Amino acid sequence: TPKPSSAASDVYKRQLEDIFKGGKTGLGAAVSDLLNAFSDIASAPTDVTARNVVITRADEMAARMRDAQTRLDDLQKGVNSQLGDAVRSINGLAGRLATLNEQIARASGGGQSPNDLLDQRDQLLRELNQQVQTTTVQADDGSLSVFVGSQALVLGNKAAQVAMSTDDANQSKLTLMRNGLATTIDEATLGGGAVAGLLRFQNSDLAEARDGLGRMALTLATEINAQHRLGVDLDGNPGGDFFKPIAIPDAMGAASNTGNAVIGATVSN
Repeated sequence: TPKPSSAASDVYKRQLEDIFKGGKTGLGAAVSDLLNAFSDIASAPTDVTARNVVITRADEMAARMRDAQTRLDDLQKGVNSQLGDAVRSINGLAGRLATLNEQIARASGGGQSPNDLLDQRDQLLRELNQQVQTTTVQADDGSLSVFVGSQALVLGNKAAQVAMSTDDANQSKLTLMRNGLATTIDEATLGGGAVAGLLRFQNSDLAEARDGLGRMALTLATEINAQHRLGVDLDGNPGGDFFKPIAIPDAMGAASNTGNAVIGATVSN
């Protein structure tokens, strides 16, 4: 089976790169401008204009971080929507393939040559491979079993259903449902197709971008606040937090949990 392109994920990768572009309008430039403004105020601590510049630069940096987060959220929504469309397409194609298998087996058993049906099945397979790469095994009755990774999507005139799920590490996975049992398909076995590309982008590139942006925001807020608390204001009062500290929410247990244990999280480095 030919390996389909991953054009869908390539588009999202370019959009992701644009979020963290360099230049004067980039996030890195905003951070540098703020640090330079702090350097200027350290040289002239009583200069009110320099203090106002620091506030302005901090607002600009925070705005760019919020914009980056919003754009990451929009990317996530786009990927989720496209994965949902792909799942519906796969299920529809699998069902039609199963129906054609039954018709082809019946025609072959009656001594007919179902060329039109075979052509239709080949077209459906090409469409399916645009979504997820498959392998096939032909049976003696002319029907075709279709596999995604090592899992059977179509067996004779029966089609399984695929769906999206999330594992314990919050990674999106393609799941195959057959006879009420769900089997997660290993991402490494998906090969090509739109779904494989989108999953790799979401679980790797997009997740790393979110993590990087979060760590940058947390580090800047924490370190600048720590340094700011070491100084004094124009009236000689001790400094406080410059940025609102980034709160780490307490973990919530299930409503049915009757225990009294409490857990939480802190960032030490």
